[in-house]
Amino acid sequence: MDAKTGQCTSEKYTYNGSLAPMNEELSIHFRGPTFLKQLAVYYPDSGSHSKRSSPTYMHSHRHNHQHLHNLKRKNALAERAVGDTVIATIDGQVVSWINQYAGPGASPSTTTTAQPAKVQTTLAKSVGSPPQPSTAPVQAPPAAAGSKKLSVVDDSTGGSGSWSRKAYYNAEAGSSDGFTFLNHFGGTNGMPGTTDGGPAFGASLSYASSDGKSAAASSQVLANKMIEDDVEVVVMSNKICDDGSCGYTRPGGVAYHGFEGDHKLFLMEFSMPATGKTGFNGDMPGIWLLNAQIPLTSQYGTNPKCSCWTSGCGEFDLFEILDTGNFRCKSTLHMAPAGGSSDYFQRPEKNTIKAAILFMGSQESAHIQVLDDSRTFDESLAAEVIDSMTKDGSGSAMSSVFRLTS
Repeated sequence: MDAKTGQCTSEKYTYNGSLAPMNEELSIHFRGPTFLKQLAVYYPDSGSHSKRSSPTYMHSHRHNHQHLHNLKRKNALAERAVGDTVIATIDGQVVSWINQYAGPGASPSTTTTAQPAKVQTTLAKSVGSPPQPSTAPVQAPPAAAGSKKLSVVDDSTGGSGSWSRKAYYNAEAGSSDGFTFLNHFGGTNGMPGTTDGGPAFGASLSYASSDGKSAAASSQVLANKMIEDDVEVVVMSNKICDDGSCGYTRPGGVAYHGFEGDHKLFLMEFSMPATGKTGFNGDMPGIWLLNAQIPLTSQYGTNPKCSCWTSGCGEFDLFEILDTGNFRCKSTLHMAPAGGSSDYFQRPEKNTIKAAILFMGSQESAHIQVLDDSRTFDESLAAEVIDSMTKDGSGSAMSSVFRLTS
């Protein structure tokens, strides 16, 4: 990354593993209006699982009505409700738009109450192509600002035993262990980070203030209050990138490790209050995961060659509202190839929900499941608890399953 010219050079990098590239280090992103109450990361204690290479991506989606949405081999558009976001691959490019077609004979002005989709959907992508190599700068990283703390242990072997909590945040208690809260105000007002490179690179990561709205001089605990509209908070581990193990990071930027491994679990409790605000990202909450190389280099720069996002290094939208005031949380993979559907989770407007995002390399799958309110974020989770999170639509749970098959 040349800060004088705003240009970047890169070389190809090939991802490996059954969940590639989502087995790489990931960052967690929250955009307001979102009220994050709890967040935890778990890894398996012991055991082993067989792994496969060169996977292709398949997404199946279940809700409690047990309608399974299978991938087909040809690109096609499924039946969708008015207001749904349509995702399609056209001439090799993944594009999306808001569906305005209500079907033959339907009146465009007809409105209905939003309910979870029950129609069979076909993903707008093809099967059989492994993830394409991503291009990302590969230089030695600089030391980031901050102090070195205990690392988040990564045990990517999976296992049939218990899983241990390696990082935990509790808003009500005002406590955080194993996390670092960041945002994109590096180098502003004399704060750690950098704006070198200008708009081409965008501002680097910075320590987030407790409300997430500005930069801070050092790591702060996220306050027990709603993240406001169009405010984004990035969550990484508390292990600083000071030894080159993060790969390339933005020179002068604040840099911490993400969460890697074929087997990992994110638990979160949150709500997405309706604010009624309009304008850019107004009343459009979102929660998603990124390959950590994206925020560590250039997440919002204008030069696409300075980020591996365009080459498909990995974004996983978990609960995202795609237009102002909507109440449908969509889940989508932005990779090579991409995947998603018209199904959705109901936006938790008034009360919090608890959700699990479970990556199981041994099963070549990633699971999103809304949990029972009684679920506690204990220091250790038994094998049967983890197993229950892989049971599609079990009980009254709502779940989304992204399957990878070789």
